[in-house]
Amino acid sequence: MSKPTPVPQEKPQLARALEKNDAIQGTVERSAQELDLVNSVLEKEIPVAVKKGDIAMALVKTAELEDQIQASADELAHVNELLEQEIAEREELEKKLRIAETQLAKKDSADRS
Repeated sequence: MSKPTPVPQEKPQLARALEKNDAIQGTVERSAQELDLVNSVLEKEIPVAVKKGDIAMALVKTAELEDQIQASADELAHVNELLEQEIAEREELEKKLRIAETQLAKKDSADRS
């Protein structure tokens, strides 16, 4: 006789991963915004005559880092969408499995009667 699959009490691993990714995505996005603000202030406040050598390279590098951080945030958003889809698919499959197990248990019970 088969028993229905117990419903786990703890959040599934994918749901926990999604929560972590959401938190990381928020941090990355805030970091990109802060870096953009810092870079904008530096670009505006540093006189053109001073924007040479190491300072010029630092300004270029902060702009590059800002782009990289934003790209990472965008990629995390995409990964989160995929995780959400996977979670929804798994929940649907688990629901179908529980229904099938219940039907099988009823059929087994009826067959024994």
